[in-house]
Amino acid sequence: MRFFGTKEIKEHVARVLEADREALSGHRALDFPAGNGVTSTTLKKLGAEVLAVDLIPELFRSEGVKVIRGDLGSEFPCESATFGFAVCQEGIEHVGNQDHVFREFARVLEPGGRLLLTTPNYSNLKSKMSYLLTESEAFGRIMPPNEADSIWLAPLNPDESAPRLYFGHTFLTGFFRLRLFAQLAGFRLVKIHESRVNTTSLLLLPLLYPFICLSAFKTMRRFRRKSDQPQLANELFRWMVSPLLLLENHLILEFQKTDQALPATATKLSARSSTTTTDLASFRT
Repeated sequence: MRFFGTKEIKEHVARVLEADREALSGHRALDFPAGNGVTSTTLKKLGAEVLAVDLIPELFRSEGVKVIRGDLGSEFPCESATFGFAVCQEGIEHVGNQDHVFREFARVLEPGGRLLLTTPNYSNLKSKMSYLLTESEAFGRIMPPNEADSIWLAPLNPDESAPRLYFGHTFLTGFFRLRLFAQLAGFRLVKIHESRVNTTSLLLLPLLYPFICLSAFKTMRRFRRKSDQPQLANELFRWMVSPLLLLENHLILEFQKTDQALPATATKLSARSSTTTTDLASFRT
């Protein structure tokens, strides 16, 4: 883990991309949301053929890169299976239907294609404590979600019948939900890249870590008694007590498209859901 250095997420993303130069050269890459184009420029310098997509393409400044308008919360303006690599940098926390975002990235990526996704780390100790105290992203600095601070952009087209608002960090999501949405979309987690340790989280770690480990262990034992998936229980436990997740400022998650079917547990849940629906119908009758 990195205890010193930059907090700028774009610099960490550039470092991760440059370490994977050979895999990017000659491949098509999607940068969505592209923002002002800093990451698109990095991808282009590394030899990728880049398509940039953003809700406000007028702010894009990367020369030689095509940019088009698109909304993470809607269908991507891209053909299926056309990219070998995709970057979703600091975007998913602005979108409510995050499972849709993963499904769309899975659709536009080729088999074996990879997705690099970054978002503020809502699983670190500072965020956990902030939510406990005020339900906000950062205690003492940011108010809980509200209609004044949480709307970052008014509708671009007021004539739309159902104009979409652009939200701030209203939909911050922790590691485990992101991992779940990714797996259901056909991705597997390849790696968690380090960003920089959050100082407040580091100070909280000695005080809270024993309780986190105890709670995680009890939860894992209960899960193993109720399910037949000890391997999954062990994996989740390792992430629950991982200092990387508890301390990092940002999540930098790398996924690979696998095109695997839904986990076996989804079938069991569907079966239970059908039974419950039948029981409810009988009860209403």
